[in-house]
Amino acid sequence: MSKYNLDLDYVTPLIDISREELNEIIDVADKIIHENKESPENLAVAYLKKAQCLQKLEEEHCRNGDYSFVRHHYQYDETHKQIQTFLEKALELFPRMPEALMQMGKLQCDTRGIHDSFQLNDKAINMFTSALELKPDYAAAFNNRGLEYSDFFFPEDEDRKKTISDLTEAIRIRPFDAMYYRNRGMEYLYLNEYEKGIADLSSAINYGSDKFNKMTCIFHDRGKAYMRLKNLDKAIIDLTESIRLRPDKNEFLLTRRDAYLKAGKKDKAKADFDEYLRLKRGQVEA
Repeated sequence: MSKYNLDLDYVTPLIDISREELNEIIDVADKIIHENKESPENLAVAYLKKAQCLQKLEEEHCRNGDYSFVRHHYQYDETHKQIQTFLEKALELFPRMPEALMQMGKLQCDTRGIHDSFQLNDKAINMFTSALELKPDYAAAFNNRGLEYSDFFFPEDEDRKKTISDLTEAIRIRPFDAMYYRNRGMEYLYLNEYEKGIADLSSAINYGSDKFNKMTCIFHDRGKAYMRLKNLDKAIIDLTESIRLRPDKNEFLLTRRDAYLKAGKKDKAKADFDEYLRLKRGQVEA
């Protein structure tokens, strides 16, 4: 099976893989684990693949709203325990597996509690760092460690700088990865460095697929950045594209309304606001 691959991280956002393919990979991993004839390294890969697939399936459940709030959180807790068990087994068999270390770090990030959001997740940082010590050109580990440095309430400027540094390394290693440019671009926007942010978001759009551009709402983010620079013509173009790609995001109409108001186009601003109200009324009546 071509997608049963050590270097393929199924949990990576927007990876093109179906539920059927994920379940097929789990079946292959289960067979390897059950027969127990492979080397420790290959057995560790089987546990890693199963953990990644389960985490990806759980993300899909959450995104598609397959569970009620209570049932989902119970299910997530149980699945999290399974994923952690499989990753621990992989590292028991092959302690120096950077991919398993990186995945354990991501699991630490994904399951952090609200109270942990006020400080750095040291366990996750250490996992990513350990993965990089074993695999210095591991772009995904740089990306995830970089995001973790600023993925909590009130990060310090020094943490933001570490994020930029790690994301820059990820881009150096994989210069055609749209997500890494998008992540660094958003970080620049948080730092109010709008020109750098726009440059990175533009690279992300250039390298990203239609699905990527749709799911990340990247045109909306770049449009807002153009608004901050008072480049209203480009802002309106981007915001119009964001509405075309994501007609389900009614609030995007309000962003474009604001851009029209700033540009002195009151009739168009009113049309956007009226359309927003019409859609909201339709949602309430439904």
